[in-house]
Amino acid sequence: MCAETVRPFDQKEPATLKPVTPFCSPRYDEELRLWLYGNENLLNGPLSPVLSAFQIPPFTEHQLDQIEEEAHVLVLSGRILVTGINHPGFQRSAIVPLRWGAPRVLCLSGGFYRHLGPDLNQEPYPAARRWRYEFDPTSDLVVSRREPNKRPTYALHNPTIDKLILDLCLLAQAR
Repeated sequence: MCAETVRPFDQKEPATLKPVTPFCSPRYDEELRLWLYGNENLLNGPLSPVLSAFQIPPFTEHQLDQIEEEAHVLVLSGRILVTGINHPGFQRSAIVPLRWGAPRVLCLSGGFYRHLGPDLNQEPYPAARRWRYEFDPTSDLVVSRREPNKRPTYALHNPTIDKLILDLCLLAQAR
């Protein structure tokens, strides 16, 4: 996913793959004070949180269905979802863009290598892997306050992630 096709002018051999820098390396943004990996252009788009996901777990199946429905409405109206992955409500909302081939911004509690694997190509939780086998940095963006190798926090209720989601959406509105 993280490559561009390069064909030598003097050869008719199959194309080779060469890394594309913007999507292949996590980077720290001094202005945002965040680590970024993926399609940073999403930060200039119409970002929206799934407000019904901002609850303290556990969730009932009815609540998860409401979260999913709100996410569908947002995605189908052209919004880019900003969500976390630390609890079932956020996870349920993060799957919706995958179903429609829409982009998303995921806020992570730990470093990218801890969530996306050593090659930064794994979807960050099992249910998402049913919809897309590998994380696609050309489509999605992951953000974190923690360095790429740092361990995540494993709290289901993480106010820091909640605040990060809302801050990113407010930042997009201000631009």
